[in-house]
Amino acid sequence: MSAVVSPAAASPAPPFVDRRHAPRRSRELYIDAFRGVMALLMVQGHVFDDLVSGAGRAAPWYQFEVMFHGSTAPGFLFASGFVAGLPRAPLSLRASLRRARRLLFVLGVGYFLHLPYLSVYKTLHASPAQKADLFACNPLQLIAVSQLALLLLQWLAGRRWVVVAAAAAIAILAAAPFVWSARLSTRMPLFLGGYLDPAAAPSQFPVFPFAAFVLAGTVAGAWLGRTDRATRHRRSVRAALALLVTGVVLTIALAGRVEFWTVSPGYALLRMAGLVLALAGVEWAAAREMAGTRVLGLLGHETLVVYVLHLVLLFGGVLGHSPLSDYAGSLGFGGALAVLVAMVPVLYGAAWIWHRFKMRRPHAAHLTLAFVTVLVLWELLTRPW
Repeated sequence: MSAVVSPAAASPAPPFVDRRHAPRRSRELYIDAFRGVMALLMVQGHVFDDLVSGAGRAAPWYQFEVMFHGSTAPGFLFASGFVAGLPRAPLSLRASLRRARRLLFVLGVGYFLHLPYLSVYKTLHASPAQKADLFACNPLQLIAVSQLALLLLQWLAGRRWVVVAAAAAIAILAAAPFVWSARLSTRMPLFLGGYLDPAAAPSQFPVFPFAAFVLAGTVAGAWLGRTDRATRHRRSVRAALALLVTGVVLTIALAGRVEFWTVSPGYALLRMAGLVLALAGVEWAAAREMAGTRVLGLLGHETLVVYVLHLVLLFGGVLGHSPLSDYAGSLGFGGALAVLVAMVPVLYGAAWIWHRFKMRRPHAAHLTLAFVTVLVLWELLTRPW
């Protein structure tokens, strides 16, 4: 008498997949496309700011460009926060530690880009100006520190973290004018003061007020990113209108008392309104699969590669001199545009290669980053000069 074998027993066992190293399901395209737009605008701004001559800066077109370029870095911060707000929180301990490790890596990269020398000993003996540059708070440091604080907030506040994060963003915006006017950074150690205001170090994006853009992005990611497209569109329009009206009211109320272009809460809210509308516009384009959205999506998915590489190409660093630094402040509009046009394919190619490597060989990509990190630390600690 033959035994009866159930279909479940007869079917082969599914192959084992190591979730630690398997690529995760990709995000919706519009999110990365928005990040890509902000990254490209940031690259354009850096190229023009560094290379265009003084005469070119006086031209009306340059002033017009500067007006919009001032919102690209906040957009970069907002987009990074949006992605962080997508997962349900609080995360598991393992997921939180994994994200914290990545953020610490981003923080380390931010400081690496501003090292005066590839030697701890020589850096300790650097000039006061070099140390101030090293400890200035720039986008990578701000993103890392803000999101590390967000991880802690999510664990403390639990499911109420979205409301608490929104309140924290409002508090940062409200406190920023007082922090800047009090020059609090001058009363603290430089490595901490650089995060508060630009008085002690040339911080382009200190916590006050720019961490509010990261936190606002996380709130938007939780409130908008988890919904269907129609709901997201309605909420985006309503949020943008509320931010716009509030920003205009605050701008009028604070006129003459708070510097508008730096620490004004009104200006920050107006920027946020524009960013929410820009995000909705990018989603509209991505939904219709308009030309270029997938290119932008890849650039947005690998913003760290784009950010680091364009700074190295433009300014050089401890790894070597950049030929472009010899042309700082000496090119016209056409020359700067030619540099930008030549740089974008290089950035895209690097992002494509790294993304493809990560997707096909995730474990090897992880080991590569670990090896490079250890190598840099070894050089820093062992090089005498």
